[in-house]
Amino acid sequence: MNKINIATIVALLLFLSSCKNLDKLTQFNMNFTQTVSIEPTFKVNTPFTIPTPAVTSNSSSTFSANNTSKDLVEEINLSELKLTVESPEDEDFSILQSIEVYISADGETDTKIAWLDSIPASANTIMLNVSDADLKEFIFKDEFTLKVKTVTDEVNTEQYDIRIDAKLHVNAKILGI
Repeated sequence: MNKINIATIVALLLFLSSCKNLDKLTQFNMNFTQTVSIEPTFKVNTPFTIPTPAVTSNSSSTFSANNTSKDLVEEINLSELKLTVESPEDEDFSILQSIEVYISADGETDTKIAWLDSIPASANTIMLNVSDADLKEFIFKDEFTLKVKTVTDEVNTEQYDIRIDAKLHVNAKILGI
């Protein structure tokens, strides 16, 4: 009887371990990059929204490349959002006090996905805090838009080009598993 219980426990542990490994096979990342521009402004401590172009999601081809499809996706979360000053050269984020990023798409409610309340002045690359919101309905659309809302910390006399690098974590069933 003791051998049967030990064998059952070992089999159960092996099964649970293989489920965790299988679960890792059903997860992958999607990456998006976009550049936005902050126009010169002479206002300080004034909130404003930076206009951004629509992002083509290409989700169907990404899902296909990972042996899955839209109907098998369980959840998509933002795992990382990084901003980098591309120009002017040798500049940093000292012009900004705070930043919030929202995602929007046709038929969906705008959702706050990332933010940083206190931006380090000497950094030319920053990592934003990210929400745990499920973004699959936005990513399933052909296009979505990122809305960047910020507050300036000082007068800005030059156009700043900021690259946004987003990493989305997709949890899906691969081949229906």
